Amino acid sequence: MESMVSEDEATAESAVQFPIVLRGYDRRQVDEYVRAMEKRVDRHEKARRTAERRLAKAQVPAPRTPEPDQASGLGRRIEKIIAVAKAEAGEIKEQARKESEDLLATAKKTVAEAEKARKETERAAHREAQLILSRAGEEAAAIQKAHRAVLSELGQIAEAVDELRGRFGGERKAEGPAVEESVPAVAGPA
Repeated sequence: MESMVSEDEATAESAVQFPIVLRGYDRRQVDEYVRAMEKRVDRHEKARRTAERRLAKAQVPAPRTPEPDQASGLGRRIEKIIAVAKAEAGEIKEQARKESEDLLATAKKTVAEAEKARKETERAAHREAQLILSRAGEEAAAIQKAHRAVLSELGQIAEAVDELRGRFGGERKAEGPAVEESVPAVAGPA
C-alpha cells in the first residue's frame, strides 16, 4: 500500500511554531495552519478508504457451486414447506369456518330472542287493550245503569208531581190564587 502522506508534511507538523501577537497567536497564520491540516486529514481519509476497498476485494471468497446433495435436498425442503403451508391454510380455513358458524349461531339466537320479545310485547299490548276495553265496557254499563236509574227516578218524580197536581189542582181552584202562590210549580216530562 502506498503512503499518501509526504515526509515534508510529517516534519512540518512537528516544526510549526506560531509567533505571539498581543496576548495570542496571529489569526491569519492559525487559519492557514488549520486549512492545511484539514486538507491533510482529507488525504489521509481518502487513502484509508482506498486501502479498505482493496482489502475488501482481496477478502471476497470465490462463489461456490452447490453440491449435488444440496440440490436434491432442496426439493424435499420445498415439499415440506408446501405441506406446512397447506396444513396452516387448512387450519385457518377450519378456524374461519368455526368462527362463521359461531357468528351464525349467535345471530340466529339474537333473532330468536328478538322474535320472542316481539311476541311477548304483542301479547302484553293485546292484554292491555283487552283490559282497557273491559274497563270501558264496565264504565259504559255503569253509566247506562245510572242513566236508567236517573230516568226511573225522574219518572217517579213526574208521576208524583202529576199526582200532586191532580190532588191539589181541584183544591187550588176552590181556594183560588192564594194556594197557587204557596205551592211552587214543578216542571217535568209529561
